[in-house]
Amino acid sequence: MKKTKIIFLILFLGFFYPFYSFAEIAEIIKQKKITDKNPHIFLDLSSSFNSTVNKEFYEGTRFSEDNLNLEVIGKANDKISYRFVKQFKKTENSEIIDLAYLKYKWNNKLYFLVGKQPFSFGSMEYANSFYEHVYRYPDVYKYKENPVGFSFIYIPIKDHELQFQVVNGIKKKEENILIPEEIKHPIGYSVNWNWNWNKIIQNRWSYSFFQENEKKKFWKFLALGSKLNLKPFSIEADYILSDEDKEKNRNITEILRSWSPDYHYYVASIKYGTYLVKLKYNFFPKWNFIAKGVYEIGTSKNNDFFGVNQSLKKVYTYYGGVEFLPIIKNDDISFYFSYKNQIINYSLDKIQKENNNNHFIVLGFNYRIKMI
Repeated sequence: MKKTKIIFLILFLGFFYPFYSFAEIAEIIKQKKITDKNPHIFLDLSSSFNSTVNKEFYEGTRFSEDNLNLEVIGKANDKISYRFVKQFKKTENSEIIDLAYLKYKWNNKLYFLVGKQPFSFGSMEYANSFYEHVYRYPDVYKYKENPVGFSFIYIPIKDHELQFQVVNGIKKKEENILIPEEIKHPIGYSVNWNWNWNKIIQNRWSYSFFQENEKKKFWKFLALGSKLNLKPFSIEADYILSDEDKEKNRNITEILRSWSPDYHYYVASIKYGTYLVKLKYNFFPKWNFIAKGVYEIGTSKNNDFFGVNQSLKKVYTYYGGVEFLPIIKNDDISFYFSYKNQIINYSLDKIQKENNNNHFIVLGFNYRIKMI
């Protein structure tokens, strides 16, 4: 039976994704020896039917394949476990999903993790599962690729976890950009504290500090998130502060560059503060109602163009939707309908023409298939 599932997996990926050779896919399977100890292979699929209104202009309705991910998890022995995740569907707004790491258990309190791994960020927004992607606020994710490095995970007492992470910085590649004093191998550090009380209150808090690829330029990231779980209600609240000497998403930077060639080499220094609140209500055993609000404000840091603490951008985002889980207490398959409204306002007169009011309607499904 296991051999049949492996053959099906290889045929599936080979047929639908011919740019990955059979040899490459077979090597993935071969490296994860299928034994009684570690035979877990999953496929995550997400597809949707969506409509968009951008600046009061209807852009049409289309079907889209949002995600297709292969995940392999298992244990080599009682001390060493691994996780491998490969995203086959890549888009401009792809989630941070590619992973390949080993986890070593030193004892019941101390673990060591090495390889390509998730950022050790706090907030409930970052911690939410793959199935919550339709309600995620995409601007929270400043990088679209996970880093390579190592982490120490320490569990001092029950329901408390401390994590210290050291990873390679991810260099922003831009053509024709001169860097006065380039750092060849920037490094990032994160400290994370996750804890919960009786599964009613959950907290994820972190502070991260990344060296940019330019000397004396840094990215500092504070993420505080809490969840109150009072079944059938749950409420999540997050505060995220992203202090960026070199703007990560290049939003304000690209607008400035469009003004004049004089700004071609310029990268804005921006501080983004984001507040998120999400309510989830299980109003029937198989049905959830989800409502979410996000407020983001971008302010300038000390620079020649804006002055200090000049308000540049405000974003208001509202989500509402329902999801249906055919199997109670199992989210391996879910169907959802969601509406999202995002209002973007710029403070400076010159860029107020970039103000936007977008509407998104999505009908879709998520399905996690256990191949082995």
